Amino acid sequence: MLGDPDVPQRDGARLRAAWAEALGTAPSALEGTGITRVERADLDAVLVLELGAATVIATPPSAKAVLAALPAWALRDADAIAAALPGSRAIGTAHLLFAGARPAHPQHQVAEATSLDVASVGAAVPEDEWEEAGVQSMERRWAVRDERDGAAAVAGYQHWHGTIAHLGVATAPDQRGRGYGRSAAARAMCEAIDAGLVAQWRCRVGNEASLRLAERLGFTRLGTQTAVALP
Repeated sequence: MLGDPDVPQRDGARLRAAWAEALGTAPSALEGTGITRVERADLDAVLVLELGAATVIATPPSAKAVLAALPAWALRDADAIAAALPGSRAIGTAHLLFAGARPAHPQHQVAEATSLDVASVGAAVPEDEWEEAGVQSMERRWAVRDERDGAAAVAGYQHWHGTIAHLGVATAPDQRGRGYGRSAAARAMCEAIDAGLVAQWRCRVGNEASLRLAERLGFTRLGTQTAVALP
């Protein structure tokens, strides 16, 4: 919850403001324990955010009645929402974690990533993992290179809704287990926090490796995001 002692009050307020802006509601909707429903004609997806004990459901008018009829458990299940909306596609559910304090200093040497670093790791990583990490489109990126001076891991962040830095990291499969990804992510996290941003980590439910890495870096789990694309 946003009253978690690991999340300073100022950071909690900034998280609420950023997510409220993204969903088209007021920050007060993410306080307390209620459910807020937001109707938006510009959406082509159903978005369900659980942050702390609050829930916000953003949906276009065409899906409003269907969502209102679903039980609470189904709102956390992208497949259940998609099954109720013919022609839609479950994007999935992701954990949301946040951090406002710097992690330990990176174990390995980290440098600004080049386009070649990013392309090299991207070519080695499975497509679904690369898409989830999102490093290729991030504005700030760093790399850890192996003993052959090839990129072993890349990480970065994207400035999001004013005060949030959304982080991503990817490690070449043959370089995993050596702490390269953790070092790259720690550098991205330090840079984001030093820039006055709150670090955000998102990983799909079931990606235990990403979740463990985030928690080792000091991220606190605060909620989930569920998304379903509409036809």
